[in-house]
Amino acid sequence: MMGHKPKETLGEILQFVHLIADDESIRFDHKVAASEMAHKDRNASLAHFMKSFGRLRHDVDNVLGTYFHQCSIAMNCQQLASAGLYLVSNGVDKHSGVRVINEKRARRINSLMMMCGHYDGSGEFAYRVGLPGKSGVGGGILTIAPGKGSIAVWSPGLDHVGNSKLGLKALERFVQKKLAGRFLQNKIYMSICLNRFFI
Repeated sequence: MMGHKPKETLGEILQFVHLIADDESIRFDHKVAASEMAHKDRNASLAHFMKSFGRLRHDVDNVLGTYFHQCSIAMNCQQLASAGLYLVSNGVDKHSGVRVINEKRARRINSLMMMCGHYDGSGEFAYRVGLPGKSGVGGGILTIAPGKGSIAVWSPGLDHVGNSKLGLKALERFVQKKLAGRFLQNKIYMSICLNRFFI
């Protein structure tokens, strides 16, 4: 939180998302954030554990409130795929051409997404899809093909570890098909919205 109050931090987060998605209509979903806060016990336990070892310098409730709001940014598939483009191009915003983060940090984020972006299902996602990805509590998945493009899928049915069931299946099929070859040759983004009848 870098010494800022939670409200200021949330404002900076939203401003950053507006920049990378090239869309100022994106907002927080306060109902989702409130729901996350109402079920905060595990996250609060982990945060207090980290604080007891000196790894968390700020007030636990402020950190959790900021985290839950960050996890509650409401975006459609196109907005999400567009927001991921800076991770495709080593930290350069594709909309403005401005470097948003340095190349080393972009590689680190993609690595983290590959290793732990899907909770306990991260290994399965890496095996089946083979690309860095991050799932969200609402059923969305952002997937990055470094140097090639970004893909966002959404389907609300979650599996036992909290990831979109159909989103995973769609991404697995996508990378296996010839369509993926055409996608990976063209530096574009793609969004896919799924419903329960898709697959």
